[in-house]
Order: sequence, then structure tokens, then C-alpha cells
Amino acid sequence: MVDPDPGYRPRRAADGSTSGADRPAAASAAGTPGPTSPEPATAAGPAPVGSAPAAGSDPAAGRPGSDAPATTPGPAAAAAPATDDEDRPKPLYRDEPAVSAPAGSTPLTGEETRITRPVFKPRARRTPDDEDSTTLLPRTPAGRRPEGEREERLDDDHPRTLLGRRGRLALLIGALAAVIAVGLAVMYAVSTVGDRTADPGPATPVPSTAPSGSAAPTAADPGAVLADAALLDPASAAQIAPGTWTVALTQRPPADDAPVAACFSDEPAEGQPTGQQEVVRLLSGSGKQAPSALHRAAAYNSPEEAAQAYAVAAKTLGGCVSPGTYIADGSTVTGLGDQSTGIVANVITAGKTQWHSIVLSRSGRVVNLVDAARAGKPLGVRDVAAALGAVTGKQCQAAGQPCTTKPVVKFGPPPLGGDVPGFLATGDLPPAGEDDESWVATPAEPPSEEFLGSQCETVTWARLDAETASSRVYLVPSSTTFGLNEIVLTMKSDKAAGDLVAKIKSDLESCEKRKLTASVSDPAEVTGVGASAAEVTGWTAAVSQKSTQGTQRYRVGIVSSGSKVAYTFLNPLDDGYDLTDDEWDMVAVRAGQRMTQVP
Repeated sequence: MVDPDPGYRPRRAADGSTSGADRPAAASAAGTPGPTSPEPATAAGPAPVGSAPAAGSDPAAGRPGSDAPATTPGPAAAAAPATDDEDRPKPLYRDEPAVSAPAGSTPLTGEETRITRPVFKPRARRTPDDEDSTTLLPRTPAGRRPEGEREERLDDDHPRTLLGRRGRLALLIGALAAVIAVGLAVMYAVSTVGDRTADPGPATPVPSTAPSGSAAPTAADPGAVLADAALLDPASAAQIAPGTWTVALTQRPPADDAPVAACFSDEPAEGQPTGQQEVVRLLSGSGKQAPSALHRAAAYNSPEEAAQAYAVAAKTLGGCVSPGTYIADGSTVTGLGDQSTGIVANVITAGKTQWHSIVLSRSGRVVNLVDAARAGKPLGVRDVAAALGAVTGKQCQAAGQPCTTKPVVKFGPPPLGGDVPGFLATGDLPPAGEDDESWVATPAEPPSEEFLGSQCETVTWARLDAETASSRVYLVPSSTTFGLNEIVLTMKSDKAAGDLVAKIKSDLESCEKRKLTASVSDPAEVTGVGASAAEVTGWTAAVSQKSTQGTQRYRVGIVSSGSKVAYTFLNPLDDGYDLTDDEWDMVAVRAGQRMTQVP
């Protein structure tokens, strides 16, 4: 369909064929040659009343100036010779209607309706060599312009191309969009006047103290908060222990053989996301028992990803599955970033003990861990948290975000860990037997009817009136007879739990009177703090039973917190398969702390 442009005027192209003036005239009825006009095309169907005569008749007959004889009203004239549609001239205009009359129609009387055909003025035939002749254009589908010529002028008489309706509409839309864009730009410029966050400007680069070959990130980098100036430095490490501290190692990213904190391994834990930037730094202190401080930090893509990394690290720390390592104490840490926790781990290697005070924290999308180690006695978790608070403050300043950097440390349970929450984790148990082996635990199951304990208890654990009761056995690979039993009960009330603890204590105190072969130490009171500051209280004792086969030793612990009760039992053997009194007291309290970490 042709654009309804008022400037459109169709023209005929000279293709070298004869024009209407040069075409041989059709023979008239009398055989006299003369000029004729093109005949109209045959209509595809019946024409309406009052239309021109049907195809095959000559509507020009009887018209002055025509050589054809006039046709008078009356019987139909003889039919003209048949003409092939291909030979009949096509209408000049696309919308020229084809006219015809139904067979046998009678002309109207009174006024005669005539159809006047366009008359072409004969003109001289142009030769192809004539420079004014029109070039033959390739034939294109009706209503389309030739490809590549859409921008050409439609008429030589116009000095420039005229825009159609669609072109004018597109121009109007483009102008409107430009006005809107300019308006929005002006509104944004006005709204950001005086807003420093809209254009922070160039950031001041943080000076780097990294060794040659370790480029510190710029403020524009995602890990700019972990530049060397935002890591644990000698000034911050002095809060952990007095003396002279020096940076022994800085690696970004950590090498495969880089030092790791206690309770962690060289391999990443399951579910641990990959940090956008990771760095490790090791500092060495001075003195007779020189301390060391390991700082590992990682920046993640988002706070949510960092929270996942923190959760995985906290569970790894709470489980502490590492040969020769156990969690000696736990701490709750608040006021340090978004999340934080701490423990004291004891690492025994070749009979030598080294204490590790560890604090883990997350601030935004950065996770930090500081492990301060020393032989002899552990460093204070409060001091380690204070040093990490100073580091966190520098990182938050580099990131341009507020955070809390004044930690408060209290005694509490270690982070939730182990394969069965509510029970002891294997990392809660000090090494027994060989130093480099770890404890393994059986699945949780109901207490056995055959379990007798130290034979001083006057209860059958499988038949107690408790809402829930389950037990586990912990073993070491180097012995088939040494092990530890734990039974966790949920009584019907807090009073019922307290009464059960009091009964076991009474059984231990009266055991020597009831059993002449028994020897029992005075029950020692133990206390601790569970989850949500829940109080854990109970007793521990050592029992010996003589028989014809020798003397069998046992350790017993019983604690409660609310309506829950945790009973622990150990059968020490020779060759080091035993725990000290302090270690056993810690295990009894830890069992109570773990049971408070689950509903």
C-alpha cells in the first residue's frame, strides 16, 4: 500500500516501449486506423446499476471524435471479438475501479451516463541515449519502495524529501523523549546538590606495608577493606600480650601451606563460600614463652554470603575435629561486629601443650579470625577480642560503614558443633590414649537396659520416667574397652530434673556403706553457663570397685539445667586411657552446656 502522502504523484517510466501515442491503433469497425484509448479491465463480478457497459462493448462508441460507430439503444450489439486479459492494457491507477455492466442490462433513459477516459497527448518517442529520458526502474511489489532507495525523493519537483505520516510521528516521539531525558537530568542534578554520597570523589589510597610482589588493593577494589593497614598489626597485637611484636608473614591470597587456626584444616569446610579476597597474616611476640597471633580475613560479595561463611566457620570451631585438639572453654562475645564468638582450644603435640585463644567475628561482608597461641597458659579471650575490635574499626572505616568495636566477653558454651546437636561434640573431649587420635561417636539411641554405670547408682536409666531419653558412646580407635557414655534426659519438670541429680549425688555418697567393695571420692560441685545464660549445676565423683579380677575405676558426672539432665560415665584404663579431674569436671559441665543449645 502506498503512503497516503499528498505529494505523491505516480509517473510512468520510459522503458523503451511505445507510448500511447506511438502504439498502433486498433482497427475500427470500418477498418480505418486511428488513435484509440486503452480499454478498461474486465470487472471480477457484476457491476452496480448505472455502471459503464460490460466488457466487450466499446463505451467510446458514439462519442464525438471517435472512429467507432455509435451504438443506439435497442437490442444488444454484436459482441466484440474476444480479447486476452494479458493483451488488455492495465489500469493506470491502482485504485481505478473496473467497470462493467451485467449482461442484458438496459441503459438508463433520460440522462445518459458516460465514462470519460483520460486522453494522453501524443509525444515524441525518446531514445535510450537521450539524457532527459527516464531510467527504467526495477519492478517492485505494489506498495513498497525499492530496497536501498527508501530515502530517495519521490518526485524530482520537490527540492527535499517529504516526510510521511509515520515519519512525522517518529520525529514527534523522538523530540518528546529528548525533552523528558533533559528534564530528568535537571531534576537529578538539583536533587544531588550538597549530597556527598552522590559523588564520593576519588578515595585516598591506603598506604601498603605488604612485601614486594604483594599488591595492596585500592579503595575501588572489592577487597579494599583488607588492605595491609586494616589487618592485625604490632600495635593492635600489643593488646593481646605486652612485648615486641613483628609481622612474620602476609599472604594475599593464602598459599596452600599457609598456617591455619586451631580446630581448622587445610581444606575448606563443606558449604564454605569462596571469598572475594582472602588474606593471612602471622605475627610473632617476644619473651620466654613468646606468643604468636594468626589473623585470617576474607571479604565476600555480600553480607548474606559473609553470614554463611561465618556460620560454617563457627560450626567448624564448635566441632573442633582436629587430632590432639579439644575445646577447653567457650565464651560469648558481644559488641564486636554483627556476629562473634570465642573459645579456648588446647593442642597437644608430642606431649607438649599449646593454648589457643580464638575469636571469630563478622562485620558486614568481612569475616575475621584471630588465633593467639602460647605455651604454659592460655591468653585471655578478652584481650584477643579487644585486639580484633581495633582491627574491625579500621576495616569499617575503610568500608565507610559503622560497626561496633567494643567487645564484651563472658563465659558460655562454645559455638554449636558436632554431628548431633545437644550431645557432646568429639572436639569437647580431651585426648585419651594416644595424643594424635580423635574420639569417634556412635549414633544416638535409647539407653540400654544392660548399662549399669558405676554400680553405685540405684536407677535403671532405660526405665526412668522421662519425656525423652537418648544416649551415645564415645570411643578411641586404639582401644576396644575404653570409652565414655553420655545419657541426656528431658524430665517432666525442672523439679524432677533437680530431684534426679540430688538422688545420684546421694547414691554416690552412700555407695561405700552399701557396697563394701566400693571406694568413692567426695562429690565435687561443678557449675557452668549454658546457652542464653542458662545455669548448669551438678556433681562429679571418682569410683573404684574391687573384685577378684582387680580394681575397676570409673568417673561419674551428673548435671541439670532446667528440665534437662546430662549423665556422663567413663571407665579409665591403664596406659593413659583416662582424663584428669579438671578435664572430667569440664566434660560434665560441657555436656550440660550442649544440651541447652537445643530446644
